[in-house]
Amino acid sequence: MKTIRRPTVTISHPPRSISIRTRCTTATSLLVLTILAVLLTLDATVLPLRSSLEAAADEGLLEGYDLEVLLIAFGLVLTAGAGAATWWVVGRALRPIRAFRAHIDKITASNLGRRLPIPPGGDEFAELARAANLTFARLEEAVVQQQGFAAMASHELRNPIAGLRAELEDALEHPEDTDPAHSLRAALTTVERLDTIVADLLAQARLDATGGTAPHELIDLSELLVQEAGRMNGTVGGVPVGIDVASDVWIFGSRIQLVRALANLVGNARRHAVSSVGLSLTASADEAVITVTDDGPGIPPADRQRVFERFTRLDDARRLDVGGSGLGLAITRDIADRHDGTLTLEDSKVGARFVLRVPRIVVL
Repeated sequence: MKTIRRPTVTISHPPRSISIRTRCTTATSLLVLTILAVLLTLDATVLPLRSSLEAAADEGLLEGYDLEVLLIAFGLVLTAGAGAATWWVVGRALRPIRAFRAHIDKITASNLGRRLPIPPGGDEFAELARAANLTFARLEEAVVQQQGFAAMASHELRNPIAGLRAELEDALEHPEDTDPAHSLRAALTTVERLDTIVADLLAQARLDATGGTAPHELIDLSELLVQEAGRMNGTVGGVPVGIDVASDVWIFGSRIQLVRALANLVGNARRHAVSSVGLSLTASADEAVITVTDDGPGIPPADRQRVFERFTRLDDARRLDVGGSGLGLAITRDIADRHDGTLTLEDSKVGARFVLRVPRIVVL
């Protein structure tokens, strides 16, 4: 059995340059020296100090010492004291940063649940810790979603691949009992299902990657629905699509994503319909409402939310749509969300009734 080693990620820190602590201390010391140099050039400013030193010299207390040397020594002592105080204060202020770094180094792909300690109070360090923790939480959520998505995708791909392999192996091992045409048709059906799954996976990945930043434009939704209904009715086979749209309904959105959403909804309705599919467009003061209905068996109320989950295929859907991926409705709801809209499955006397609502723009 082959062992697969996971690559290890090592966090390395660049060589240390001059630290903030050193920079602040140096700047403070230079500032103190500059101020003292300026003051020494102003006799009036340092006159009290000079007078005190001269009086002490007259009394013999500073005998043998030069006045200028004493002033310089006093300035150096003052500078050293200011530098030491600055070094201590800045070091104490930067202590939370060192704690943050120690905790961040321990955050790995397998341990995304760690969070930074929030310092007491509401200063900038506390705000930084809260912002970083929110970022880590979003990162953890995204990784969990991606892991779940990858696991489900692997499961959905494994089944048709296993079926295709079994069909081909049976044809090779028992050619006398195998109808070549039947085997080829079964293999073609499986390949079509794989193609559908891969296409939907790519569509979902693009939606996740763009994060809703696909180019948006002003769209005449009435014209778009008429065009798409005509294209679908022009295909060979399939239940005819009846259309009833209001005029002059404009929205701001991504044309390619909306076309994909319509194709998913109408395609789903045609697969389950008995004789007819309805596509309608109405408008209120602030939203456009697209309704897709069919006269099929419908969807039980208990499953009306589950059908929007990724890779969910009800028993009836598996029977009527062998080549489906279980991603179409999930992709369509994502598209609705990215247009600040909603996609719901509402009550219907016959069949299923999907309602897509998106914000409307009134064009004057």
